[in-house]
Amino acid sequence: MSAMQLARTIEVTFYAVYLLALLSLFKNKRYEQLFQFITCSLLGVSLELFSVNVFKTYHYYPHFFINLGDAAALKSCPLWVGLGWGLLMPLAIAAGKKISKNPFMIGMVAYVIVIGWDLIWDVIAIRTSNGLWLWTGTPVTLDITKTALYGIPWMNYLGYSAAIVPLTMITAFNDKKFSVQASNSKRLLFAFINYLEAIISFIVVVGIYAVINNFVSLFAIVAFLVLFVGTWLYALYRLFMTQQFNFFRNFDVAFLLQFGLSYLVSLLLGFYIGVFQDRPWLVIVHLLIMVLTLVSGVVSPKQKQAVNF
Repeated sequence: MSAMQLARTIEVTFYAVYLLALLSLFKNKRYEQLFQFITCSLLGVSLELFSVNVFKTYHYYPHFFINLGDAAALKSCPLWVGLGWGLLMPLAIAAGKKISKNPFMIGMVAYVIVIGWDLIWDVIAIRTSNGLWLWTGTPVTLDITKTALYGIPWMNYLGYSAAIVPLTMITAFNDKKFSVQASNSKRLLFAFINYLEAIISFIVVVGIYAVINNFVSLFAIVAFLVLFVGTWLYALYRLFMTQQFNFFRNFDVAFLLQFGLSYLVSLLLGFYIGVFQDRPWLVIVHLLIMVLTLVSGVVSPKQKQAVNF
């Protein structure tokens, strides 16, 4: 299979995954996630185009079916990537709301769910024939250095927190303040308000990260590991030690479709391009993160029983 055929096969596969997940959201009248899909898609496309045009830290393969921007000049964002933000983030936030009521912790749980997915996908994507995307100035290796993990800059993994955590807190604040459930027109209005506020907060947080990282070279590594490992431990403690959750009684079908199918695609692709044969233990990491993630789609908080007097 040529580089173009592989890239476009992955693109079309993800459109199919997105369609199935969106149909599930429509069927179950999950309007909160559907309007967040608008916010997060706009946010994802904006941040991707900003990155490839201004920061130029990476660029995408130019021959996908649908690109936003100047693909020939390597200044585009594939539509399937932008829509990925639109579905991954709302579904991860919904999973976080099962585990905590605190907006910050909801954002942190959503962050590790999304970044776990990206952790696997990035390792595979940059190793396809011409790379689904490539990081500028970062060699494609399976080495772990002070600047990169398997060819992906450490700051990439930390940067997601600057998008997801503030967005979660902004959405929670606006939902409470403006009662957006009143009508769909208000929901649409606040989808755009959330988008604008999320853009501003992302720029501020990333700016702070960049300043700190400029003075502390290991900041991105330490901060990412603390956030990623610490939040997963918190989530596992909540799920398995507090006895506040039921397992396999309610299923988040959209979550399982989106994350389950995309993890399955990455698993097959990892074997297809040979990265798993080269580093067999990466399969274990892949399966571990996949299982930890999919658990969030099969748990539900226990209902508090009414006390009769």
